Amino acid sequence: MENIKDHIKKYWDMRSETYDNSPGHSGLPEVWKKVLYETFGDRKLRILDVGTGTGFLAILLAELGHDVVGIDLSERMLERAKKKADEKGLDIEFMIADAENLPFDDGEFDAVINRHLLWTLPNPQKAINEWSRVIKMGGKVVAIDGRWREKTLEEKIRRTIGQIAILIYERRNPWKIMSIYEKEEINKKLPFYGGSKPENIVNLFKNANLANISVRDLKWIREELNKNYPLLYRIAWKNKTYYLVEGYKIS
Repeated sequence: MENIKDHIKKYWDMRSETYDNSPGHSGLPEVWKKVLYETFGDRKLRILDVGTGTGFLAILLAELGHDVVGIDLSERMLERAKKKADEKGLDIEFMIADAENLPFDDGEFDAVINRHLLWTLPNPQKAINEWSRVIKMGGKVVAIDGRWREKTLEEKIRRTIGQIAILIYERRNPWKIMSIYEKEEINKKLPFYGGSKPENIVNLFKNANLANISVRDLKWIREELNKNYPLLYRIAWKNKTYYLVEGYKIS
């Protein structure tokens, strides 16, 4: 397992250089801030952002007045997150930590959030169990995810078009960098490689003793992004599911 995570860390260290060039990762911050406000309200909370990457959600949450801790396996991702937070004058604690083995006490946070993370985890159930453990009674876990890889000819064509868009607009070679996952066959050890369906995450939440679980459709965010981005992205992202799942710790 540690060898798998070494490869995963290597991948995200490499991705840190161009991660924020992707509109799917850094686009529409004001729209995302509205979603986060609707999710957490205006009461100051202590929130853990798991797999924070370059700090996109952590920064928005801090701007909304929350006390935020952001964790990630990738030191280079965190370096970029810290730099961005410092430039905005935000006091966010960033630290290296494993989403499946959190270095926090039980009930230390009011909420845990993550975005685009579950596909990178060898044991997503263990991770969500941990997220449930570190929130207080009445606290919530929020997962933002989607499904972007299907085994159909149409999807393969769209994925190729998306890779061409990345090559042109993000100026990186998607085939080279993804080989870290596929050459080492790490992808075969990741249950949600390629994304997940909402019902998959709902089941994980239930198994982690989370209750009052709900799913919110966020496909409209992709549609908003598509209004402002090149045709190749619009073709590649068409019909992709995108959603937010939240559940509460009540026992």
